Amino acid sequence: MNEHRFTTRVPYAARVMVVRGDDAWLGEVVDLSEGGCGLFRPQGCRLEVAEVVQLVFFDEPGPAVLVGARVARVQDGLLGFEYHEPQQVPPVRD
Repeated sequence: MNEHRFTTRVPYAARVMVVRGDDAWLGEVVDLSEGGCGLFRPQGCRLEVAEVVQLVFFDEPGPAVLVGARVARVQDGLLGFEYHEPQQVPPVRD
């Protein structure tokens, strides 16, 4: 998942909820960068390249971080997302 990247991704373990319309999947982050992230593809997740989603980053009860993104890659049990706007690593609330 490294080709055509503008920023380097770093390994990172976190949970993220992927939301598309009325569908949502809880996933695990593989890596992060300012421009996007990679996830292990959650079971039953039916996303396709170019779909627009909301990523909900959280690590404990309380406020979560919402990040708009599009699906950039779907391959080998992994999903790649490109954020609409650059984010800190990890994303934080404004």
